[in-house]
Amino acid sequence: MRKRNIFYLTFFLGFIFFIFRNWFLSPQIIGGDWPYLFPEMLRDPSIYFSSWNPGQGNGLGGINPVYSLSMFFGFTVFLAHTFNIPWVFIYKFFWFALPLLFGIFSSIYLVKTILPQSSLWQKLLSSSIFITNTYFLMVVGGGQMGVALAYSIAPLVLASFMRLIGNLVSIQLNLKFHPDSIGTNLNLSLLGGLALAIQVMFDPRIAYLTTIVVMIYLISSIKRRMFGIFFLLLYSIAIPVGIATLLHATWIIPILLLQSSPIPQALTNVDGFRFFSFADFSHAFSMLHPNWPENIFGKGGFMKPEFILLTIIAYSGLLFKFRRGILFFALLGIVGAFLAKGANPPFGEINTFLFEHIPGMSMFRDPTKFYILVVLSYSVLVSFSVYSIYDWLKSKLPNFLPNLFLLLTIFYLLFLIRPAIFGQLGGTFKEREVPPEYVNLKDFLYKQPGFFRTLWIPRQHRFTYNFWSRMPVEAEPLLKKAKIADIISELRKPETKEYLSDLGIKYVIVPYDPYGEIFVKDRKYDSLTYQQTVRQLEAVPWLKKIDSFGKIAVFETKIAPKDLFWLEEKGTITYVSGNPTRYSINFDIDSPQKLIFSENYSPYWILKKSQETVSSEKTKNGLNSFILDQKGKYTVDISFSLEKYYEYGRIVSFMVLLLVLFLISRKSLK
Repeated sequence: MRKRNIFYLTFFLGFIFFIFRNWFLSPQIIGGDWPYLFPEMLRDPSIYFSSWNPGQGNGLGGINPVYSLSMFFGFTVFLAHTFNIPWVFIYKFFWFALPLLFGIFSSIYLVKTILPQSSLWQKLLSSSIFITNTYFLMVVGGGQMGVALAYSIAPLVLASFMRLIGNLVSIQLNLKFHPDSIGTNLNLSLLGGLALAIQVMFDPRIAYLTTIVVMIYLISSIKRRMFGIFFLLLYSIAIPVGIATLLHATWIIPILLLQSSPIPQALTNVDGFRFFSFADFSHAFSMLHPNWPENIFGKGGFMKPEFILLTIIAYSGLLFKFRRGILFFALLGIVGAFLAKGANPPFGEINTFLFEHIPGMSMFRDPTKFYILVVLSYSVLVSFSVYSIYDWLKSKLPNFLPNLFLLLTIFYLLFLIRPAIFGQLGGTFKEREVPPEYVNLKDFLYKQPGFFRTLWIPRQHRFTYNFWSRMPVEAEPLLKKAKIADIISELRKPETKEYLSDLGIKYVIVPYDPYGEIFVKDRKYDSLTYQQTVRQLEAVPWLKKIDSFGKIAVFETKIAPKDLFWLEEKGTITYVSGNPTRYSINFDIDSPQKLIFSENYSPYWILKKSQETVSSEKTKNGLNSFILDQKGKYTVDISFSLEKYYEYGRIVSFMVLLLVLFLISRKSLK
């Protein structure tokens, strides 16, 4: 038996390595939404810990929309920067290996919770379904590693709460309270809160879904004879959710104090929900991602009939044995499939109503996130059903037939993900290199003195070099023009020339697009569009082309770009910055005037001079401005006032973390 288990484990690990081989063998992971960072971009990790990020708002600054994930990203950058560890090693472990490790162990933990007597091959089968299904492969192939990390610990969070709820229900039904039960339940509750907080850090949407599953399981566990509903809700919901909330006080406190919504208004539009409803019920119920395997946005595939058998296998276990936990996961799969189809029939209006009226549901403009419920369901159901069928065959037929059934099941599951096996997936699964042209451009921009921005037409490339003093700006959203011809026409206007000067634009760049991600027509690279864009920019009189970067067309502006801070009238100015939320500025001006801070306007930028505080005023170009009513030489401080609430939140989060760790460890110490 021991040799057999070693064989199972070796085969499983080899299979996982083979599927994700590009992550471990290629020099760099390049693809999807995963950003590529040059070494020079890692020299200031503080930018990721700030409430105001100069890279937001199209390179003109903005409030960090995903603060918790940004802090984790900043932590990994900090490790690379502080300990001089190559970034490639850091991100491959923390951002790509960890989702696999978490996914393996947490899915095994969930199966062990539901099926305590399960064998090793059952657990490994469940784990392989959890981390090699089409949904997970599309997520990680698209470089959505925050979603992947939150997804990978979903079984752990769910299993932790199921153990806690099961323990509480058992105590109440038996009407026996042991003195140690309070401490045990509190520990389980605190651990559940910690696990949920970690999931919130990676992606609050996935944590929201997991909490919904926990609530459904809690409701299904309530019995008539139970008398302590209050204590059940306290330990299983109130304490864990409260702990998770307080551990994220860093960004929750500012939201509550300012009464602002963490969800951008543009993402709550119901028309967007209908547009992003790519899956239908047959796709979701068969655990087939609608974009499998091309993973091209908006390109849904037809239903693949071989996936129907997966649903039959998953639910066939209900014919053999009745287990309450298995029935729960069977219902979870149906609910998840219904929600994942979004606004599509049948009864799409129900999901539309939920999106519009249920708090938090507007986070799921892309309803494929609900595939996680289906995956959680099938990772348990398939494992249980395969074992039930195998056990039944073993009791009725010779031994070689049950083993043949297992072998055929494995081949079938491999057949479902054959594009991954044969290396046909794109995104992060495809080996790519950094074009030397972009390395040369990075070196050129890095060596330039002072502050400036670059304007990319129509959009920046994944290999764009950006730093807080070299932020890229995309022409499409800046000029609000979707067509390149309209962008060029806008650049010819004198007012646009002055506008770009106010923003500090020094170079205008047309990216070289070797992987066909920008200049695309009918989902194929269109070189003619690129060539026409370059020719049209060559005719713009205030642009001068620099012929040193191969297929990257770089133009230098013939106008003097403004600095990050500049004066409307005559005077001199110097400034220093410790981080993106605070600046110290020295003036020498002959008359009162306005100081322009060329980042997106926010009412929370303030200027302090002695005991006087001046609030920012919005310019006609949407920038910040401050009135300087005193001439002469003096120094002022400009800061983002919202940052203090984040500082308060960090203190609360740190103190709560220490308290939780103390309470968890006190029993062991005792």
